[in-house]
Amino acid sequence: MVLSRDGKDYTLTATNVRAGTEVKVTTERPTVNLTVTELDPGSWVIFELPGFTTAAAGTEQSSLDALRKASATSYYKDKGALWVKVVSTAGGGRGGGGSLQVSR
Repeated sequence: MVLSRDGKDYTLTATNVRAGTEVKVTTERPTVNLTVTELDPGSWVIFELPGFTTAAAGTEQSSLDALRKASATSYYKDKGALWVKVVSTAGGGRGGGGSLQVSR
């Protein structure tokens, strides 16, 4: 799996990203589990997933702008990619989190 941010590519299995970040994820896998942890409730990360078409949960948004404005876990499908916003919910321990599975 490759994560792209600020014009740089990182091969990874897991990584840390800041809340409020948009990242592009490139992989050949048929499904991917996206998980955010240790975030304040309401914090989010947006993932761009080229070639993906389906999110297992969340609210479908009508545009990328609507996705960016959404306050709950949501997704937007464009012509070549699936965009997913995973929003952290209240959690115990070291902070909130959230997860979502996407597939081709």
